Amino acid sequence: MSSSIDPSSPVPLYHQIAQAIRDRILSGELAPGQELEPIRRASETWGVNLHTVRHAYTALAREGLVETQRSRRTRVRAIPEPMEPGAKESFEVFLRRTVETARNAHGVGPLEMAQALEAYGHDGSEPSPIVYVVECSAWQCATHCDQLRALYDVDARPWPLDSKGPPAPEATTLSTFFHYSDVRRLWPRHLKQTRFLEIRIDPELEMSIRARRREGARARVVVVETDPVTAESIAADVSSVLPENRFQVEAQTFDDAGAALDGVGDQDAVLFAPSMWGAMSEEQRANPRASEARYDFEPEGLSRLAQELGWRRTGAALAATRGTR
Repeated sequence: MSSSIDPSSPVPLYHQIAQAIRDRILSGELAPGQELEPIRRASETWGVNLHTVRHAYTALAREGLVETQRSRRTRVRAIPEPMEPGAKESFEVFLRRTVETARNAHGVGPLEMAQALEAYGHDGSEPSPIVYVVECSAWQCATHCDQLRALYDVDARPWPLDSKGPPAPEATTLSTFFHYSDVRRLWPRHLKQTRFLEIRIDPELEMSIRARRREGARARVVVVETDPVTAESIAADVSSVLPENRFQVEAQTFDDAGAALDGVGDQDAVLFAPSMWGAMSEEQRANPRASEARYDFEPEGLSRLAQELGWRRTGAALAATRGTR
């Protein structure tokens, strides 16, 4: 089996693998009844994640080219009869006209159109891929899950570090590099099945606290956490996105949110660490001085992972992408 794929290509890796196998089936190199490589062995052959191979096999199964039996072996099915020459020509004319209409009337290119069609044709018969998100708390898990669901058609599920045991091995597990040591310590056998991403402080943080800045003065922003080392780390991240000439960022340690709101100045913006924010009451969160020092997955790393695993973009995410052009 050829294992030539291009990780730098905009075409998802699972699609490249499926296309290579599809070509071998249609050329007769893989005969009906012949077994494909088991997923684990194929992942080594192609040099990709298990889930990428599984997605490729699933795509081929949807086309009717292969079938997975109860033994979990995937075999080639008989190739369906080709279309009549006239019918094929008619379909190509229809396809050409459709692509031209999409480009001229809506400014949508063939690749973008293919992504939209794939999302449109997803009728729910095949469940969205499950992704377990590992973080310190349920609140932080939920924040990252919301980001994933907004961008990709995935079934993102929270899995706090205090859960009893690791997530199911069949699904993708996603965490941050900050928790690499935690995962290795708690679930050493699950480490190789966990994908780690960088995180970043919310780049729109300035917008949420700009109103607190007095004209002609630097706004004082107090980052609050129960642990002093973590507080200093978050304060450094916050400083990287707030203009130094407008904001003065410092870290302070408090045992609870109420003490923090009482202990800082009335004109100060108070940024709570995600772990504290998740434990706060609705009344405390509604305080006009209070905000969450929210973190998101770093977009480029998340995009590369989504491409590798073949995640579909949501309709809203595709529309937002077109709107920025």
